[in-house]
Amino acid sequence: MPLVGILAFAGSCSSHKARTSTELLLNERMAAVLMREGRAREAEEAYRDTLRSDPKKPDLHDGLGLALFAQGKLREAVESFDHAVKLDAEKALYRIHRGMARTQLERYGEAEEDFRVAENSPSPEDQFDLALNRGRMRQRMGDYTGAEAQFALAIAREPKSMDALLGRGMAREARKDFAAAAEDYLEAVRLQPKSPEANLHLGLALLTLKKTALGRRYLERTVELDPTGDAGAKARLLLEGS
Repeated sequence: MPLVGILAFAGSCSSHKARTSTELLLNERMAAVLMREGRAREAEEAYRDTLRSDPKKPDLHDGLGLALFAQGKLREAVESFDHAVKLDAEKALYRIHRGMARTQLERYGEAEEDFRVAENSPSPEDQFDLALNRGRMRQRMGDYTGAEAQFALAIAREPKSMDALLGRGMAREARKDFAAAAEDYLEAVRLQPKSPEANLHLGLALLTLKKTALGRRYLERTVELDPTGDAGAKARLLLEGS
């Protein structure tokens, strides 16, 4: 039975009797699977459905917040993360997620408050997420030196993070350190040769460094990888102008 069918079946059962813990766990896991597959709207519905039977579980509010965030429903996402934090104020990941949403709403002071609480987490994964999202916040604030430093911390914890490499590259590019930016983009391309975004950024950085032939090669690769997408369209414009 398809995932949505399983969720619908579990939902129909709840109208006749209280859900068992097994049914609730199944729905929660299905919601997480939907999120991993990029089906945020369906994940939102699954999380909301499960929360009706288990409103005191902070992981469900956090999951719902992530599903809302993925759809650009930022204010609703913050409200959902608020519930998660209220139920478990010490959980660093809930704080990081709320800080991430507050950053997008340009509520930087509140985001930093959440990030500061998350500093106490002993988890290496939490510390990586903290550095990454602090870097993104600094980037949005126009503090490119601070952003570069935070992305560097993230890379130190996870050298193969595409998000951190591209983030540091963009921070360096914003500071006009194009050679260093190109190094980050090149490493990103090495990690994921079929990433249109990494190839696009590397091509542009190389053009800026007057390495025209090499830069065009990566832009042409971007068009091949993303012929109908945004990255491909930008690469075509750069190729026409170079």
